[in-house]
Amino acid sequence: MKIVTPKPLFLLPLLLLFLLSGCGDGDQMAQAPDDSIKLMFIGQITDTANATPLPEAADGVRAAVAAINAGGGLNGRPLTLEICDDRADANEATKCARRAAREGIVATVGNSSNFGNVILPVLEQAGIASIGHNPISPQDFSSPVAFPLQGGSPGMVAGAANMLADQGASRIRIAAVDSPAGASSEAFAKAGLVGTDSEFAGITLVPIGAPDYAIYAQSIFQDSDGVLIGMNADQAARMITALRQADPDKPIAVTMAALPPATIEQLGQAAEGILVSTPFRPITAGGETIEKFLAGMAKTAPNARINGFSLQGWLAVQTFSRAMESLPVEQISAQSVLTRMNSLNQLSVGDALAPLTTTDEYKPPFNRLFNRKVLFGVVRNGEIRLVDEDWHQVSLVH
Repeated sequence: MKIVTPKPLFLLPLLLLFLLSGCGDGDQMAQAPDDSIKLMFIGQITDTANATPLPEAADGVRAAVAAINAGGGLNGRPLTLEICDDRADANEATKCARRAAREGIVATVGNSSNFGNVILPVLEQAGIASIGHNPISPQDFSSPVAFPLQGGSPGMVAGAANMLADQGASRIRIAAVDSPAGASSEAFAKAGLVGTDSEFAGITLVPIGAPDYAIYAQSIFQDSDGVLIGMNADQAARMITALRQADPDKPIAVTMAALPPATIEQLGQAAEGILVSTPFRPITAGGETIEKFLAGMAKTAPNARINGFSLQGWLAVQTFSRAMESLPVEQISAQSVLTRMNSLNQLSVGDALAPLTTTDEYKPPFNRLFNRKVLFGVVRNGEIRLVDEDWHQVSLVH
């Protein structure tokens, strides 16, 4: 990438190059260079209802934008970032998307909102790409403006099943929350076993409010020699504890989302040997890209949580920058970004993410899950280490 020295107009305090605000209708875009490239992050910076805020996702986006601007911007043109807090509310998420449409945002990056179902239809009308959002809703998987960097829960569950087979488990059962979303994970686990010699033993659904996981853990190992856990971090921790008590030697696999650093610490010795399916390189596995990410976070957001959400936000901005660097800066617009994102072929942003191709055609309902590769990790001495350095392709259809 050729770095062009910014014009004097660009030499503003860094604070003016990005906006850290909510998205109430009365808010105004911070003063910024007239020809800056405007990006937006939408996500739950605050969440008083469910107590699950994810401000670190925005911190990762902010750190990446700051690093690019410090290096002269995108081919000499600075980035302006607006952070819009949807407050874990669908109405606020809709307001954020509408604001992006009316304020010249060329792309949203790293969104961590639970409300892609209301955000993406607005972005579709405006022709604005959503790059590197956390894929949760059906619209996140299928919208023509959606460009997630990972396969979401479908890809990670399939990867976890494939990893169990790779590690020698012959009969694999999945333990999931007793909900429609939990039940749907059965199909992904079966898909992950396509092409392997392992069999799917069935699914065990555990009620959200189950007082005791021991009875479920004991039944799981009656007909299986490996278990995949499709639950959130709190539930996964309870299930792992119960499974270790039932049989400490049989393999357990989880998705990256189910085993954040805090859960590994909470589990202690029970976490040792847990297999982890992850769409991003584990932060504790190191590598050149992870080092750059950590350096950027230390400089811009030293108090932020370092996890998959902050890394995903950082990678979203890097993907945007790498995809756009071949375009003349005066041609960068929402339309040109969307066109370019739809034509990527093996775009690489380093060793923390598998190269991204968006020209492959997949059938609905997961047609926008372009990146169907995961890394195989394992917990050793309280940290996730890589089983190998290979990206493993998984299927979402069985």
